[in-house]
Amino acid sequence: MAARLWILLLLSRAAADLPVPTPAQLRYQSTDFVALIHFNMGTFAHNGDPCCDKTNWNVRAPYAAGKTSDADTFNPKQLNTTQWMESIVALGANIAVLTAKHGCGFALWPTEATLPDGSPYGYNVGMPGAAIQYDVLQRFVDSATSAGVGYGFYYSIMKNFYLCHNFSGKNSCREEVLPRQRNVSEQDYIRIAKQQVTELWTKYGNLSRIWVDSGLGGLGGLMDQLQPQAAGTPKNPIDWCGTESGHPSRDVGSSDVWSTGHGFFGQADADEWVPKFCDPQLFEEHVWFWEPNLHVRSVSEMIPIYHDIVGRGMVMELAFSIDRDGLVERSHASVYGQLGEWVRNCYGSPLAATSGSGMAFTLTLEAGSHLDRIQLQEDIVLGQRVRNYTLEQSQGSGWQPLVRGSAIGRKRIHLLSATQVSERIQLRLRIENATRLPQIRQFAAFSPCQEVQVII
Repeated sequence: MAARLWILLLLSRAAADLPVPTPAQLRYQSTDFVALIHFNMGTFAHNGDPCCDKTNWNVRAPYAAGKTSDADTFNPKQLNTTQWMESIVALGANIAVLTAKHGCGFALWPTEATLPDGSPYGYNVGMPGAAIQYDVLQRFVDSATSAGVGYGFYYSIMKNFYLCHNFSGKNSCREEVLPRQRNVSEQDYIRIAKQQVTELWTKYGNLSRIWVDSGLGGLGGLMDQLQPQAAGTPKNPIDWCGTESGHPSRDVGSSDVWSTGHGFFGQADADEWVPKFCDPQLFEEHVWFWEPNLHVRSVSEMIPIYHDIVGRGMVMELAFSIDRDGLVERSHASVYGQLGEWVRNCYGSPLAATSGSGMAFTLTLEAGSHLDRIQLQEDIVLGQRVRNYTLEQSQGSGWQPLVRGSAIGRKRIHLLSATQVSERIQLRLRIENATRLPQIRQFAAFSPCQEVQVII
């Protein structure tokens, strides 16, 4: 009777409606991975933001393929966006985001934006003298569509070395304007940026993800108007976890992560749905663009990163660094494929699983079962309802607590000490506090995952 009254109380609460994801946010959170593709002029120079500077703008630096001021330097002679999709699909990502314009200012499409004197933008594919005379973005979109992968674009709003705009959004050419730089006014810079993002948001169909770096620059309304179905817009917000290291527990904090409210961790009782994401690099070095002799993280190194991000309810926007040929390098492709396969093998076949609505759920494990992890998921279509819970294991006539938590949301993975049970046991998820009747999509127990087989 007490349990029934508690359920009725939950259902009849007069509090404000519980926030739930929009369709765009739900799609974004329907997968563990998003592919964040870094491929632009920086690929042919060096890492940085911007990747263009005095050491490489009008001279061919020892590390660069050519002058970064020259559109001919961007010259991926074997560019194959379909090959990119092979690794993206193997990883298990359902959205891919490409750097349409990064900090150098180079555009991967034949932009129609003009300089203040009416002349063409002059720093993009398709322009006279450029090595690439086709629209790279269109090839990317076509390949993603064929692969069944959603797509989107990254655009650096504050940084454009070509147009003398720096990270703080101020003119960077007050002391010196280098040859081939264009020292435009703030008004003209905003006009050009608005023209370019309008092209990105109107010429390539419905985007699944938009990333305007360093703030929206007053473009939020235009974004909502032109791409209302995309994640990353004011209508469909998502928030960064606070670090690019891949280790948010270490570098930001180990607090529970909520898909409601803004900030690195969100807030349990906020009134807006805001998914969280982390964007680690594949390289051990903290860099984004391809360079020779960088150290690629192994699958064994990526697994703890997966658990620290995905296992805490966030989406992993994993970097893809396309090489100077325009391809996913073989060693990178191997890691993406192995990581995706590891996730599918590790979490594809539980020892036992259940789902449903209620305040308590039990699993039965047979004698001899090997256990070392539990995965929890709420049905986030109905919001994030659980506020406190305990995972327990049967012990004689009672229950022994294994772990306590608060946030579940899209996914919560608890890693346990590996054990082999000597007799049939039960595991119980006991929800102690919830804002509404909990809707559990999965309560599952798993055995230790197989060792990763490294294949290059």
